[in-house]
Order: sequence, then C-alpha cells, then structure tokens
Amino acid sequence: MRKWRVGTVSMGASLILLGIVLFISQWKGTGAVDIFTSWWPFLLLVLGVEILAYLYFSKQENTFIKYDFLSIIFIGVLGSVAIVFVLLSSTGILEEIRTVVGAETKVFHLPNVRQSVSPEMKRIVLQTGSHPVVIEGNNSDEIQIFGTYQSLSANDIKKQEDYVAMNIVGDTMYITIKEMPRKEGLFHTMSAMTPTVVIPQHLSLEVRGNYNSVLLYPRQLTANWTVLKADGVQINLDKNTDILVTAVTREMLEDGNIAWQRENTNIEETLPVQTFKGKVQLGNGTHHIYVFDSQRATVHVLN
Repeated sequence: MRKWRVGTVSMGASLILLGIVLFISQWKGTGAVDIFTSWWPFLLLVLGVEILAYLYFSKQENTFIKYDFLSIIFIGVLGSVAIVFVLLSSTGILEEIRTVVGAETKVFHLPNVRQSVSPEMKRIVLQTGSHPVVIEGNNSDEIQIFGTYQSLSANDIKKQEDYVAMNIVGDTMYITIKEMPRKEGLFHTMSAMTPTVVIPQHLSLEVRGNYNSVLLYPRQLTANWTVLKADGVQINLDKNTDILVTAVTREMLEDGNIAWQRENTNIEETLPVQTFKGKVQLGNGTHHIYVFDSQRATVHVLN
C-alpha cells in the first residue's frame, strides 16, 4: 500500500529552493532579502500542486494518504516570514531598516560661498538656524562661507544654494543658513553642519541665532556686532583692539582668561527674564559687541 504524506514534497522543494537562493546571493553578491521576498510565492505553488496530487491519488485504490503536519507548519513559517518581508518592503520600513543598519556618517566639505560687498552695503543680518557657527572678521571686501557637514550622503549639499540664501534689501544683506535635509520616519536620520562665516570688519553685523553655539573672532573690528538668541557665545578678542563687550544673559556670565565686570543683577523691567549683566573692555572700547537674550557668554583674549 502506497503512503502519501502531504507536505513532505513541499518542504523538500522549499529547502532545495532556499539553498539555491542563498547560494546565488553569496555568488552574485545580491541581497538575500531581495531574493527571499521574490521567491516566496513558489511555496504556495508547490503546496498547491501537492494538494492537487493528493486529491488525484486519493481516488486511486490502495492509496493511503496522511498529512505531514510538521512539514506543513515549516512551509507556513517560511511563507509567513516571506510575506512579512514583502509587507515591510511595500510600506518602506524594510528600506529604512537597511538604511539604519548600513548607516555610516561621514564628514564632507561645504561648497565655498564668496559674495562681494558693494560700497553701499552697511549692515549684515546673519540667521544661523540651529547650527553651531563660527564668525570671523576680515579686512577684505567680500563675505565668505565654508565649513563641513556630517551626513550619510555627499549628495545632501551639492551647491551653495542648498545651504545658504542671500537677499539684499537697501543697505542690508540678509544671509540665512538653511537647515540640513533629514529623513523623517520610523528610523529618522540626523545631519549636522558647522559653517564658518567671514564678515568684512567695517560692516555692522546682527547674528540671529536659534539657541545654538556662536563663536566670534572679530579681530580688528571697526563696526558694531550684536548676537541674539544664542545658547553659548564665546568671544575671542585680539589684545590690541578697542572693543567693549556688553552681555545680558539668562544663565551665567562665565569668566574666560579675562573676568567680566559684573553689574547689578536687578535688570530693568524691560528685560525681566535676564538676570546676568556684565562687560569687558579692551583699549578705549571704541566699537561694541552686544550679546542679548542668550544663555551664556564667555570672553577670551588672544595673545
């Protein structure tokens, strides 16, 4: 008497095909997940053919048919796993998992920005966004922006327009540092940028932060600079300059290698939330750096 065990052939065929798939993925360097998600319908085909064969042979004499439940469960597990992979792929979750698992953050250079300044220009407004920024004075007649960014892809910033916007209104140039592109989702990715902005020393500068760190190198400043809404402001002064730094902060005035001349903490009613006020003066204090509505401020004198 012949004995037919439904599921045995399907399990054998599935194991053979699975071995072939894994071998091809190793040989061709193809992702096993891609192949696995494409061959799972074969499991249904094999099991369906075997059931039809069972129905055919069950009508024949001397045919004793039994179900191999262990094999059927094995096939069901393989098919379920493959279907799960297909669902993850169709919803985009699988691609995000691949991105996170294979992610490698690298450092790339920002495209250089060079913008000439006309004699009519008097003022620069720099909107930094949330990036830590380095600002340096220079005796040239052009604005320069350069630096680095960290990302998973070098394609995030290809040209200067991808991270800087410039607009001129009257005698004022507005410079906006754009936010880095980022991917939102279940496994979102984050990028970071550290730009350096070189400003002509004869132009007034207003830095509008977003509670980020601001590092200033004014050098031989011949105009006034103002920093608003920064988290931490570090000012590095040349010892042979005539600069007066005035700061009103919310958390502290931190002494660098020169101490603040602290004033009465009973701040005017117009600034009710700001509790620390002080100044540092070098030389005659001809030109001013003002720090307002920021968290902390520090001054260092460079030898």
